[in-house]
Amino acid sequence: MDFRRLRHFVAVCEHGTFHRAAQAVHLSQSALSRSIQALEQELGVPLFDRSGQRSFLTPYGRVLLERANRVLQEGRALQRELALIQHEDAGSLRLGLSSTPAAVLLHPCMVALLSKYPRLRVDAVIGRTLELIEGLRRERYDMVVLDVSAVTDVRGLDIEYLPAMQGDMLVRQGHPLLQQQPVDLMAISQYPVACSVISDDLTDRLIAEFGAQGHPDRFVRFCCDSFSIQRDVVLDSDMVLMSVLAAVRRDIDAGDLVPLGLFSPSLSGHYALVRLSGRTQLPALDIVYGLARRLCTA
Repeated sequence: MDFRRLRHFVAVCEHGTFHRAAQAVHLSQSALSRSIQALEQELGVPLFDRSGQRSFLTPYGRVLLERANRVLQEGRALQRELALIQHEDAGSLRLGLSSTPAAVLLHPCMVALLSKYPRLRVDAVIGRTLELIEGLRRERYDMVVLDVSAVTDVRGLDIEYLPAMQGDMLVRQGHPLLQQQPVDLMAISQYPVACSVISDDLTDRLIAEFGAQGHPDRFVRFCCDSFSIQRDVVLDSDMVLMSVLAAVRRDIDAGDLVPLGLFSPSLSGHYALVRLSGRTQLPALDIVYGLARRLCTA
């Protein structure tokens, strides 16, 4: 089957008219019509019922549309994979990550990918969890890494659940809280707390752990998707950081950030690697999977 004709078919389905579809694929309307007619002849069935300016899918067209996007996505994945094989490291990889997995994985993944595939193009988007899931289903990403509590509909998804990542409250070395014993949530609430977007699932677990005072609205004063900005503010002020430890492991090892030991294992972060089922996996993704399995145990 000619992928070009299949793309033309999908364009007509998406835009509703041959005129708008022709503009979208940069063809004349007559050339687009000939392409669709050739596809109908190849398949031996009519794909559209035409009524005035509008075109409506026939039952045959509906069946084809169900498969067409998958076929086209597989074709794009195949082209990228063949490029990787033919040119060793050419091609592209599209990743979507929520803020916490990005803080843990993106730096080491890029270092490892550059080492093995120096000419590989990597498009990495750091976004909100629900937007990433929607983007994955629309085939904008080859894989996403995100909060597992957001994956409520697993149909059509290939999910690898990562080991839980222990969370805690952290402060800079020399923070006044380090002089207090013991440190509890009441003491921490005297200072502003920074964190990334908190899921409903984590909110429920915080309340279960600390009671009503554990609701994030009671103590969070700076919510930011950028871990690097949160870290910089905490290192330069008395702000407290709420984070998984793996995201700031280097700062902990250097002694710049100190965990307060407030969180039990029930407040660990739970994340997953998610791809569309039945899709060709690019070789470069093996590196991402391997690093995620290792680093998320730290």
